[in-house]
Amino acid sequence: MQEVGALHPLQPLAVFSLVFHIIANPWFDLAIVLLLTYTLLYMSALSWLDLSYLLPTTAFQYVITAIFASQLLHEQISVMRWLGTSIITLGVLWVGLSDVKAGDKH
Repeated sequence: MQEVGALHPLQPLAVFSLVFHIIANPWFDLAIVLLLTYTLLYMSALSWLDLSYLLPTTAFQYVITAIFASQLLHEQISVMRWLGTSIITLGVLWVGLSDVKAGDKH
């Protein structure tokens, strides 16, 4: 969005121009392909694992997002956000190390 500019919703021509620029952007196209790939892999994983196991592990995306935002986009991330990211990481590790898999009943 920084490449395209701000959106002015009250100007229909500007909205149309913005939508055209977004769709023509190769990064947008790559994002759509990656989103579709993620969705298919997630659906596949749901057929093998319990949702209670899978959903917390997908929260690891917040950790990856924080790292990419910091390193690639040079965003300043506060100590509180890093602390929250660390808590998410610990939660993901806790769930990931659990023994309960699909079909196991305790």
